[in-house]
Amino acid sequence: MKIASWNINGIRARKDALQAWVMNRQPDMLVLQEVKAPEEEIPAEISALLGYRKFWNGSTVRKGYSGTGILVREECTEGDIIWEIPGFDLENRTGVLHTSRFSLIGTYVPRGESDDHYRVKLQYLESLRIYALSLLQAGRQVIIAGDMNVAHRDIDVHRSQNKPGAIGLRSEERAAIDAQIASGLRDIMRDLNPQAADLFTWWPYWKYARERNLGWRIDCFYISGEIAASVSGAHIDLEEKSSDHAPVILELDNQ
Repeated sequence: MKIASWNINGIRARKDALQAWVMNRQPDMLVLQEVKAPEEEIPAEISALLGYRKFWNGSTVRKGYSGTGILVREECTEGDIIWEIPGFDLENRTGVLHTSRFSLIGTYVPRGESDDHYRVKLQYLESLRIYALSLLQAGRQVIIAGDMNVAHRDIDVHRSQNKPGAIGLRSEERAAIDAQIASGLRDIMRDLNPQAADLFTWWPYWKYARERNLGWRIDCFYISGEIAASVSGAHIDLEEKSSDHAPVILELDNQ
């Protein structure tokens, strides 16, 4: 099973690239962030993708802002599938797909640029942790996939971008990720590549940052124990450059 996550940075602007990527990579599940469109304005090219069911939490709170979704291959939908927008969601940032095997939480964590929005970010991260923990305590396996907007460790950001006190690098944000991991979720990409200092998934548009790989690792999978035991691979698709984020891909053994 192949699960992918991608901050598309505008589904209308990237519709051709997204369509081509899905047809080429053939993910079983694809979690999208920054859709930036309400469900009724999702491009026809994406709505009509054959072989996939689509679940959207589109941009309704603020037009053209945020928005998430999950695409699921129809062969993967045997048994009951429940789509949930949890109560802590804000600004169309969260969507959860409950399957017979696991609960897949798609998330687009707030950036937190202003003081008010930074407080919202910390509250959101704590609500996400509590929600995931409640699923774990109920006996569910959990996958969190998405744009966390936090570089958890110094190794997760290029040294040229590592500025003390910068949003995405603050101790409170990193502590929130620590707490999430302590709740029983593993940062699988980092676990598989503990010393790799170039695992970046997002790059600023300026100063040829992507070409020079001056990036951040903020697009992640956090997974529970049984899921971790079935992981056969995890990687970043560096070939896809239509968005400022690269897709990240998690591969699981079929069970």
